[in-house]
Amino acid sequence: MKVVVDPERCRGHARCLTIAPDAFEFLDDEDRTIVHDEAAAQAGIATLRAAQVECPEQAITIETGEDGSA
Repeated sequence: MKVVVDPERCRGHARCLTIAPDAFEFLDDEDRTIVHDEAAAQAGIATLRAAQVECPEQAITIETGEDGSA
């Protein structure tokens, strides 16, 4: 599984941090969020999907399939 936050779309709402604080980190200097890959894998797909749904900019992509699809 791979979780990606699109830096062009992320606007720093940080809703993902509320849902999965160990999986995401807010970069104050850039006003956006990044993913911690190992922590994201441990967070579980349901938690990550909740963060994805709550993102108002739809900046979070979750790839789970062998072909890279969600």
